[in-house]
Amino acid sequence: MEKEKFAQEALNVFNRFGYAKTDMEKLVQGINIGQGELEEHFSGKSDLVIYLFQVCCKESDEVSAKIDKEESTLGSLLQVTRLSFRIQVKYRFIFLDFYQIIESLEEIRDRYYELLSLRKTQLIHLFQLLEQEGLFRGEIIQGQYSNLANQMTMLSDYWVTNNFLFFGKEDFKPEYYSHLVFSILLPYLTEKGLKQYKDVTGL
Repeated sequence: MEKEKFAQEALNVFNRFGYAKTDMEKLVQGINIGQGELEEHFSGKSDLVIYLFQVCCKESDEVSAKIDKEESTLGSLLQVTRLSFRIQVKYRFIFLDFYQIIESLEEIRDRYYELLSLRKTQLIHLFQLLEQEGLFRGEIIQGQYSNLANQMTMLSDYWVTNNFLFFGKEDFKPEYYSHLVFSILLPYLTEKGLKQYKDVTGL
């Protein structure tokens, strides 16, 4: 079995049982292979989780690559948010057990902090571009864009847990939560920005 295919099947096991309750025995049974074959690809559970996190980051980076480019609009930001949330559903065990994972796996924790810094820089640059386009009002108090980027990132990282609590383990609503996160932009919009917001959200 190829490493990538094995990892995707292991992902289903992790999503079913969660990070803490998934052990090597469950992985071997869930994928229906021998432990020796598993160990040909991964040294253990931690190695597998790190690999899945790296793949998740790669998919997320590909989606977010154009978030702060010159052609960015509110519509492109909403689309990036929607796609990112679908990726989080795909790798949902990571986000449901995120604190435990980053406490246990230093490599994931370090990579996550790098991602936080990158996403914050991208978002602040995007807000500045939206201001130049006349869609944003601009900062009333210095540092507002930094706070807004932090708010969006925080909500985006932990919406899966909220979804689990209110809608259940299997009924994920990335569309609902992407619009919820997107709505925190409303106080920053100009009349032009509000019109574009209504257009892209269908309000």
